[in-house]
Amino acid sequence: MRSTFKVLFYLKKNKHKIQPVVPVMGRITVNGTIAQFSAKINVPPHLWEVKGGRAKGKSTEANRINRHLDNIRTQIGKHYQSICDHDDYISANKVKNAYLGFGRKYKFLLELCDDFCKDYKTRVDVDRTIHSLRRYQWLRQDLSVFIKREYKVKDMPLAELDQSFAEKFVAYLKHIKGIADTTTSVEIKSLKHIIKKAFNDGQIEKNPFAYYYYFADQPEIEYLTEEEISKLITGKVKQQRQDRTRDMFLFCCFTGLSYTDLAKLTYDELKQTPNGEWWISSTRQKTKVPFTIRLLPVAKAILEKYRIVENRHNPLFPNNPGKVFPVASLKSSDACLKHIARQCGITKNLKFHMARHTFATTVTLMNGVPLETVSKMLGHKYTTTTQIYAKVTNQMIGNAINQIEDKIGDRFQFPTLTEESDG
Repeated sequence: MRSTFKVLFYLKKNKHKIQPVVPVMGRITVNGTIAQFSAKINVPPHLWEVKGGRAKGKSTEANRINRHLDNIRTQIGKHYQSICDHDDYISANKVKNAYLGFGRKYKFLLELCDDFCKDYKTRVDVDRTIHSLRRYQWLRQDLSVFIKREYKVKDMPLAELDQSFAEKFVAYLKHIKGIADTTTSVEIKSLKHIIKKAFNDGQIEKNPFAYYYYFADQPEIEYLTEEEISKLITGKVKQQRQDRTRDMFLFCCFTGLSYTDLAKLTYDELKQTPNGEWWISSTRQKTKVPFTIRLLPVAKAILEKYRIVENRHNPLFPNNPGKVFPVASLKSSDACLKHIARQCGITKNLKFHMARHTFATTVTLMNGVPLETVSKMLGHKYTTTTQIYAKVTNQMIGNAINQIEDKIGDRFQFPTLTEESDG
């Protein structure tokens, strides 16, 4: 049976705003299905004939508008006929997609995200992490809500993406959803990565976000001072679970391990050198970069405590290949740290990652450890990543002056007033 097919144009007026020109929209109807699209042209309202769906009169402007609309109608008609000749099923969306040039594999943004996540999932635990996959999955969820809210459609054609889409998405993330500036930056970076990959793979003709950049303000790095570390060590906590969480947090303060690396730490990763020193030798879960850290006395004391409490083999000897710490979930651990901080008289909002910041700042950089060495211990790919911790404090300035004073000694003497008068 022959399908019904119709193309008409109408003005998309704003009821609450006077517009000198109004955008023209197109509507395709096929067998009762409807698909709308932008005609990419604006028309003065007084020139528009509602009944005919075109510009009225024979002026130069009216002729230009009508030629543009006729050209669109002709192209859509050709795509409609081609689909009728080759496909058993035809719909308005199918015709619209053909007109907009979606003949390739990836047609819409959310569809592109779905396929990207599907491919990404196959690489988890190979050269990608589950945390990174979740980041892209969260992006997909936010895009879905944003597109429905802003554009009133279920999905966004890739051909209609432009810089304003990214700008509106940023505004939605920051002011509607209310997420942090750094998280917004991560989502935009992830979105640009997906689109760039599609462009490099030849799935879209241009990269609409190639010249769009979003720079988030660098957040203040929070870390514990020496005084706060002492409070945490000596403070009294009420529950055994809190005591374990505190021990693991302190272990990270003196080793620089992240929560993820602590959770996967095994006794096999504890190594002893010929001179009797003990080290952690492992690979960062996030970056796959190898790192080595010599155990400081506090870290060794915490491991010894767990050997006694749990009646296990001495963790400083590789007799037990199991996990070193009974780690709870990150969310649960961070919640527990808030209670611990309050009981120990610490006003800062403790989170597990602050331990890594504390190692980088208070334990190493403030004690004169070179930035390159700290970068190696933290397992960073680039020293530029480590530089976010290199905040100059009064203590660091004082230490530097003391070192200079010790080296210079009495080599330089400035004459006193008494010496000048004697001369």
